[in-house]
Amino acid sequence: MWQTKKLPFFIDLIFCLVLLPALIALLPIERWLEKDSIFVYLLVGWLYIVYILNRYVVMPFVLVGQKRFWIAVILILLTITGTYLITRYQMEIPVHRMRRPRLATHIPKIRLQQQAVWFLYIVVMAFSIAVGLLTELYHQITKRQVVEFEKKKAELALYKAQINPHFLFNSLNTLYAMVVTRSPQAEDAFTQFIGLMKYMYTHNTQEKIPLCTEIEYIHQYIELQKYRIPENFKIHYSYQHDETEQLDIVPMILITFIENVFKHGISSHKAGEAYITIQAENGELLLSTTNPLLNHTRNNLSKGIGIENCKKRLELLYPHKYSLFTEEKDGLFTLTLSISLKT
Repeated sequence: MWQTKKLPFFIDLIFCLVLLPALIALLPIERWLEKDSIFVYLLVGWLYIVYILNRYVVMPFVLVGQKRFWIAVILILLTITGTYLITRYQMEIPVHRMRRPRLATHIPKIRLQQQAVWFLYIVVMAFSIAVGLLTELYHQITKRQVVEFEKKKAELALYKAQINPHFLFNSLNTLYAMVVTRSPQAEDAFTQFIGLMKYMYTHNTQEKIPLCTEIEYIHQYIELQKYRIPENFKIHYSYQHDETEQLDIVPMILITFIENVFKHGISSHKAGEAYITIQAENGELLLSTTNPLLNHTRNNLSKGIGIENCKKRLELLYPHKYSLFTEEKDGLFTLTLSISLKT
C-alpha cells in the first residue's frame, strides 16, 4: 500500500532527474550555453515550472469542479503564452549586430530553436497530464472504495443489531412458554439457550468462522425450538458435508432462514412436517427449507425484517456468489439458498 502511494512521487523524480535532462541533452545545449547561458537556464527552469504546475495544480483542478476547471484552462493558456515568449527570445542574433545577410543566415537556426522549445514543452505537458490524470483517478477510486467500505461496514453493523434482538425475542418466547407450563425440560432448554448466547456474543463480531461451528449453532437452535412445538409436528433436520466443512462462513448468515421455519411455518394446533436440509460439498453450501404455508405467511415472510436484512447481508458479503429462491406451492413454502464458500 505504501509503495502504491509513493509511486507517483517516484515517477516525478524519474522524469525530472532522468527523462527531462536526457531530452535536453539531445539538443545543442553546449552551443546554446556558449551563445547565451541565460536563455538555457530560463528554458530549463521554465520546463520544470510547467511540469510541477501542471502536475500538482492543473490536473487536480480539472477533476474537481467547473470553477476550478476553468482556472486550470487559464493556467494552461498562461504556460502556452510563457512558452511562446521564450521562443521569441533571439539567442543567436544580437540586436546590435543584426544585418540583412546575417538575418537570412540565422533565421533557420532560430526556427529550429523555437521548434525544440515547443517540442520540450509538449513532451512535458503530455507526461505531466498522463501522470497527473492517472494519479487523480487513483485517488478518486481510493476515496470511493473507502467510502463504500465504511458504508458497508455501517450497514452490516445495523443488520446484525437487528438480527440479534429477533433471535432473542424468539428464543425467550420459547423459554417463557416452557416456564409457564412447568415443563420438566426447562432446565435443559435454559442450558442450551446460554450456550447459544455465548456463541452469539463470541462469534457475531468476527468476520468469518469455521462452517462446522456455525452448523453446530444451528443444530442447538433447532433442538431448543423443538421444545415449543407440538408433538404432532415433526422437524426433519439433516446435514451432509465433505471437506467443504473446513471452509469459513460469515457467522449467523443462515439462522434467519431457520428461524422463519419455526416462526411462520409451525402451528400450535395443527399437525405437520417441516424439513431443514444443509449440504456442504465441493465448496458450495446449500440450505433448503420446506414448511407449511400458514395464512399469515404470505404477508410476513417476504416482508419480515429478518429476511430482508439477511438478503442485504448476502448481497454485501457474498456479491455474485449466492442465489436465493423461494416458492409457494400446494400449501408449502420452500426456500433454497446456495452460497459459494470458495475464496
